[in-house]
Formats: sequence, structure tokens, C-alpha cells
Amino acid sequence: MKAEMSVMLNVKDVERSMKFYTALGFDTRWESKGDDGHLTYAGVGIGDAVIALGRIPDDLRGMAKDYAEWVSSPLGAGVMITVELDGVEEVYARAKKAKAPIDSPLSERLYGTAFMVNDPDGYVVRFLRPKGVYA
Repeated sequence: MKAEMSVMLNVKDVERSMKFYTALGFDTRWESKGDDGHLTYAGVGIGDAVIALGRIPDDLRGMAKDYAEWVSSPLGAGVMITVELDGVEEVYARAKKAKAPIDSPLSERLYGTAFMVNDPDGYVVRFLRPKGVYA
């Protein structure tokens, strides 16, 4: 069975997030602008991994109560996204060059080679080449 997965992150500034992820080697998959000309929704990807980015409106009045409460909670709190890929060293080099906030440097672990960064909204992204998967 083949399966793919994507994740959607609520972010304060889609343009800022796009710059962050493209600096790490992601490409733009789609963009959608609001009436104000700013990006409201976009997708970035690396290989088959896709991260959708949705802008949190500045004014939450008139929004559904559960949505307003959801996006008002601290962004990134307790969330770690894992991107499995072969080229983890290349992404690490890009992260260092972009001065991305590296939470955990590139290292060999029991489960594979990995490092973690914090994105602009506090989401932890782990890049991992699992042991024995990309041999």
C-alpha cells in the first residue's frame, strides 16, 4: 500500500514561512492570495513531503469560535513534523547557510541521521534519513 501525507500549519505570515522553507530546499507547490494581495495559503514541498501554510487572519472577529480558539493557542506548541529524506546532509547545510534556528545538530542516532530546526512560528521540523531506508 502506498501512502502519502501532508501537514497544514497555521502561520502568522505565509511569505515569511515560504522564505524559511524554500531556503531549506523546499519548492513552491501552490499559492493563494487574499484581497489584500498577501498570501493566505501556500504549499511547499520537498520530494513527496508537502507542508501547507495557512495565514491566521489579523482580526478573528466574525470567525467561528472553535477556529478562533484553535489559532489563538501558542503556535508550534508540542508539534514536531518529521520529513524523511535521503539528502539530510544537504538540507542541514542549507539550514546552516540560512542561519535557521537549529534545535538539534546533525547527528547519527539509533533510528537514523537527523537534525531539527524551529520554523518562524515555533514548529519543530526534524529532517531524518532513517537507518536502512535509503541505503
